[in-house]
Amino acid sequence: MACNCKNTVTSFLGGDVPNPTTFLNCGEADGTYNNPLSTGKTQCIAEDNVLRILDTYKISGTVKNSGQLVFERTYTADTENWDEWNNSGGYFKPILSKDWSISAATLNTSGNINAGGSITTGTHDSSDILYVNRFNSTFPYGHIYGGRSDLNTTVGLRFVTRNTSGVPQEAFTLLGNDRKATFQGNVVVSGVSTVVNILSANTSVNVGNGGGVVSANTFTAPQISIGKESGVITGTTIVGKYSGATITSSGVDQSITMTVAKFRPNMVVEVMMGGGSGDVQITLPAGTGWKFGKYTFNFAGVPNAGGSFVLNAASSEKMFGMSMCLDGNEIIDNDGTLTFGGGKTVNGTKIEVTSQEDSLQTLVFLPGNKADVTPS
Repeated sequence: MACNCKNTVTSFLGGDVPNPTTFLNCGEADGTYNNPLSTGKTQCIAEDNVLRILDTYKISGTVKNSGQLVFERTYTADTENWDEWNNSGGYFKPILSKDWSISAATLNTSGNINAGGSITTGTHDSSDILYVNRFNSTFPYGHIYGGRSDLNTTVGLRFVTRNTSGVPQEAFTLLGNDRKATFQGNVVVSGVSTVVNILSANTSVNVGNGGGVVSANTFTAPQISIGKESGVITGTTIVGKYSGATITSSGVDQSITMTVAKFRPNMVVEVMMGGGSGDVQITLPAGTGWKFGKYTFNFAGVPNAGGSFVLNAASSEKMFGMSMCLDGNEIIDNDGTLTFGGGKTVNGTKIEVTSQEDSLQTLVFLPGNKADVTPS
């Protein structure tokens, strides 16, 4: 039977739609049944036609749709053996429950979305963004919650990134109970960092070059470094431990060139000259890399009589200062090397070198005579 059709069929408030106005190219279009469809019947909507539903549209039969269905209010699907709906581009069609998927160009809902499985947003390299709108004017944030409140169990948050091989890597974790934050990589703060109570670190803490402020009531770290240009650490209590290194002489001569990567500025270097008759020669890092920093060299124990100690400035840099000895003082003026004779770095000897803008301020404390150390 031919169909008497029109381009748009509108059902206001769920009223009946006679078959001749809604069926196209269907043998069942005999006008004997109306919306809703009964089981085993087929309603066809042809290409370029639109069926617009403004209220409730219940289906027990089958919709064959090559046109467009528009649901402008709540839609309830009651189909036999069909659980989900798929958007093929221009229309929705039911898919078997075993597929367990729903697809649409746009999904708008004013209520909650509850998904039992994983949720994927965006397409790879398509510049898609996940937006979280403001909670309210009192809490003007986009809120992300760990778990639902009615589950009554500890839930933290864990952020996982992928490396260049696509392997997942834990990057940032927030614990549920104490809200402890753990960063697996470096933490870079470009502005002011303020901690209300205690800030502690298991490894060294650096306040970067060019500016930076860290403030806390109590600040604790094994090593605290402040950038060469500017940087501020403030706190009611600042607890820092010196970092250091020990160099021990041996039966052969040693030549060590310091770098700021291995020997951090403000480090204490202990030199043990009693380990063997070999000489020890140390060259300082270039002063431009540790401006306003200091290295302290302490000598402990009884030195081996056959081992001498030499401290060199880097490149063409010069040392200025003084050697303070038992028999008087000796000026260090525009010198690049300090040489201690064999066995002369007696217990209690200390050298302090501070990098200035264009020179190295050097102080030597020697429980010996001026002749035991030679600037050159």
